[in-house]
Amino acid sequence: MAEMSVLNTVGTSGSNGLFSRAVAAVKRVPAMLNNQTAKALFKYVAMPLALFLIARGVAHAEDLTAAGKQDAEDTFGQDSTMMYYFMIAEVVLVFLAYFKTHNPATFLLIPVFIVVTKIIFTIIAARSGG
Repeated sequence: MAEMSVLNTVGTSGSNGLFSRAVAAVKRVPAMLNNQTAKALFKYVAMPLALFLIARGVAHAEDLTAAGKQDAEDTFGQDSTMMYYFMIAEVVLVFLAYFKTHNPATFLLIPVFIVVTKIIFTIIAARSGG
């Protein structure tokens, strides 16, 4: 019976008030900081969230490329010289690939490259505001 009374009184510190619970919580902090889960949560959740919130409140930028939108349209637009040079380079590369492999199927790459180039240049022109 004596052992039971000793075991029952070990966990109680006399009062269960708010201050004693706060002190107990502060005393448990070092044990929690050594926990692998707490470290992972801090590293992968708390820090990125804090950096995101700080960046959202601090960063206010103006569009520095607004003046170059017309230049981008002229360079990468549908009728630009850049697109013409890309298509010429694609045809030359397909001919070089044919000479290396002697496979006539490589000529099928010419329309594929031209379509892909037109799609890419259309996306660039749309993103530049043209």
